[in-house]
Amino acid sequence: MTSTPIPTALERRRSEAGALMAALRVGAGQTLAGWPVLAGRCAFYVLLLATLSALWDKVAAERLSGTLAHAVPEGGFALYIGVTEWITLSLPAAHLRLEDDIRSGGLEPHLLRPKSYLAQVIAQSLGAGLVRLTALGVTALVLLALSGRGWPEPFVFVVLPVLGVAGVMVGLLLYVLAGLMAFWARRVLPFQLVTQKLMFLLGGLYAPVTLYPPVMEALAKATPFAAHLHWPASTMLEPSMTHAAIALGWQLIWIAVLMAACQGLWRVGLAKVLARGGV
Repeated sequence: MTSTPIPTALERRRSEAGALMAALRVGAGQTLAGWPVLAGRCAFYVLLLATLSALWDKVAAERLSGTLAHAVPEGGFALYIGVTEWITLSLPAAHLRLEDDIRSGGLEPHLLRPKSYLAQVIAQSLGAGLVRLTALGVTALVLLALSGRGWPEPFVFVVLPVLGVAGVMVGLLLYVLAGLMAFWARRVLPFQLVTQKLMFLLGGLYAPVTLYPPVMEALAKATPFAAHLHWPASTMLEPSMTHAAIALGWQLIWIAVLMAACQGLWRVGLAKVLARGGV
């Protein structure tokens, strides 16, 4: 009788990495297959930028006394909004996938497989997010070229894709936390809405948090919501390697913290399911 060799730790890690890459490709492939939806998202992005950039260009041109509008470089508002909307519209709705699987009982078959269900969902959603980031990024470059606006510093085109991917990852993990609340609530919409509104406010979706009162600015910058949107977008206002490094540092910190939080919440929720036999 021959014995089955026990895989080494290195072989297990390679197998897990291969499974995650496969899930990422699946997510990317599904998003590309739905190209009409992707094209509609790009068209919506153009509409948003045309509207919001016109608004902020008007505000900045007034240089209103008693405000901080004078502190923003010319055209900076439009570029900032372009980045925040680029990341926001690239964010996959992972919370809906988690809600469906947890509430419908579709989670149980995944528990019999050797691969981590939660890691697979995150990887697949990230694959979808990367395709959206690419499509919307190309759209933004075309729109910027047609607008006649000045181009950012050259190094921005090197650091911004990295910060954009990290920003999507932070936002994705926040949505995963909202989705995991399906272990305790029948609907995760309230948790998703709270998360989304905090992204808008503390993330600085429509205005840099540096325009907030000092206390609120300091609070916002230290949250994952700023790591999701403000820190990558603020490189358009402060184009320096030092600022980009600080932004990436905050993003990596929050990615690590949120991954640990997702894993902890998953284990608690899973223990509840296994103990009671259902949600």
